Order: sequence, then C-alpha cells, then structure tokens
Amino acid sequence: MILIGRSFARSLVRSFARSLVRAFLAVAETGSLSAAARQLSQSQPTLGRQIKQLEDQIGLRLFERQARGLELTETGESLLEPARAMRAAFGQLRLRAAG
Repeated sequence: MILIGRSFARSLVRSFARSLVRAFLAVAETGSLSAAARQLSQSQPTLGRQIKQLEDQIGLRLFERQARGLELTETGESLLEPARAMRAAFGQLRLRAAG
C-alpha cells in the first residue's frame, strides 16, 4: 500500500473532478480506452486527454500502456477504491439534490 502525505492528498482530491473520476474508473474497470469511451459515450481521444490531464495534475502515472490495453499502476490501484467511494458520494449528492 502506498502512503501519501496530507497536502498531496488534498491536492489529489481537488484534482479529481467528477468527469475525471468517471474517466479514471471507466478505464480502470474496462482496461481499455476504447471500451471506456463507448461506456461513457465519449470519443477515445477525449477520454485519453482526460486521463492524461488527471495524470498531469497529480504528477503520477495511473496506467501502464500494454499491448492489450491499459493496466493500473500500483498508484492507480491504490486510488481505485477511493475513486469508487467518490462516485458513490456523487450519486448520493445527486439524489439528495433532486429531493
């Protein structure tokens, strides 16, 4: 397990905008940009830019490019469950806002 400092963690949370969380999770869960793009109804280049933007913002590589798609790095693996929790929290916010 990777331990990260508080200031880094705060920066990471600010960087994880909802659309970037969705992009990260879709790629992590499907293992490919093309499958994730189909799932999110986005173009593959757009999704690739979102992943690059997220990696650039946090200064870490989240995926290793493989011949058969993308594989999470150790850092990406460590962020998977917190990102899923964020997705669930976004869903709860949306439900409560809707009344």
